Amino acid sequence: MSFALHALELSIDGIQPNQIALSWTRVPSALTYDVYLDDRYQGTVNTPFYKIEHLVSHTSYDVRIEAKRGESVIDRETIEATTSGWEGRYRWVNKTRKDNRGRTTSLDYRVEYVQGEYVVYGLHEGRWYEVFPLIEPHQIGEQFEYQGTRPEEIAYKYNAQLFNTTAITPRFWKVLELKRNADELLIRVETRVGALRYTALSRYAFALDDAGNRVLRFSIEELGSNSWAIFSSPNEGEEGVFVALAIR
Repeated sequence: MSFALHALELSIDGIQPNQIALSWTRVPSALTYDVYLDDRYQGTVNTPFYKIEHLVSHTSYDVRIEAKRGESVIDRETIEATTSGWEGRYRWVNKTRKDNRGRTTSLDYRVEYVQGEYVVYGLHEGRWYEVFPLIEPHQIGEQFEYQGTRPEEIAYKYNAQLFNTTAITPRFWKVLELKRNADELLIRVETRVGALRYTALSRYAFALDDAGNRVLRFSIEELGSNSWAIFSSPNEGEEGVFVALAIR
């Protein structure tokens, strides 16, 4: 079916890395509007606006709105929309006096989008160090020295010092796993202290807060009985997760 007149006038009101806000002109004879994303049904509304969520950043989508009266399609219009990205600067500020002996008063991150993948850098003493993915894929399982001088070793040491609540200094470490799940980055690391081995999962998760601001949520998980040795966010309402707010 073709439509000579597109009364919908579909437009994009807002684009975020994981959502698209749409609006359109109300069609006088329409009772409902069906929303489709890449030909997949999303929902039905009776108001001329809709927000599509849980999208992937830096991705193009075809959005279609069908104005309906009963089962009859009165009008339809399609528009292409591309989500934005999570790249930029983020900062977490400690709002308490619990700062891991002065080590963790704030955290600064820089996120870049390189060849279709996110790279995360942490700021330490005025210099940026890559904290994700930290190593190349072929280095997974390779043993590194905690006091070593290779770029990966220096970056890991500076980052680990921020969250280590003990006086214990690891001797070796290695990455067991690197994963990218849409807008979430995971790195699993094993550290060795003498004959003991400890494993932890670091998670960098991008999201929007309740006000629609971009945030980077960093947490160290799967610690088991060793959770006492790792500093977590003391800020009220963060439940141990470092919630860094986008600052540019």
